Amino acid sequence: MSIICLEDKIVQQATVQVLNQIYEVDFMGFSYGFRPNRGQHDALDAISVGIMKSKVNWVLDLDISRFFDTVEHDWLLKFIQHRVQDKRLLRLINQWLKVGVLDENGHRVTSQIGTPQRCSHFAVTG
Repeated sequence: MSIICLEDKIVQQATVQVLNQIYEVDFMGFSYGFRPNRGQHDALDAISVGIMKSKVNWVLDLDISRFFDTVEHDWLLKFIQHRVQDKRLLRLINQWLKVGVLDENGHRVTSQIGTPQRCSHFAVTG
């Protein structure tokens, strides 16, 4: 991993902490996905307790596979702009979305949908 990538990861983690503070108040107590200090095992424990203490007719298990491959950049940025006014942070998030990924031949590929999942491919510049 390069120094640039490490610096990018530090800035990304700081951004996550800021966005968590902004959006955490919107989540319901029974929401576990992608939240700080909550994971799949916590969700399973809550389901177990709920089933044992209440009459349950059905349980819905939903997987959002490939969700991050289909996020539309423009829609996501408009959604974030409703709660985040800092133009510098919005520009940074936009850069992360547009950075692209490497294909199997090592060529940079950009898209208007999907979120890059690995910093090791590119660092944000500019």
